[in-house]
Amino acid sequence: MAKRVQLHYSAFQAYRRNEGSKAAISEARKLAARANSMGSPTRAGQPLYTALGPQASPEGATALVHTENTAARVDNAAHNTLAKALGGGG
Repeated sequence: MAKRVQLHYSAFQAYRRNEGSKAAISEARKLAARANSMGSPTRAGQPLYTALGPQASPEGATALVHTENTAARVDNAAHNTLAKALGGGG
């Protein structure tokens, strides 16, 4: 049987506004750089991973590391590059 999960939204917003969380989000650029150094060229070309953020908003800060081109999508699918750059994924 599935359980319902409720998010305490005000506590979640407080966490996102926390200075420690904002500092941790700035690591996105370092993660993208690690993924770029680990990326293997494919038939589609050289993979490119980029970081967007941290982007401040009234709710808190967010950051995103994503595949910028087809080569990066192929590389990530084949080698799980983003998870490895994060420190997981074997």
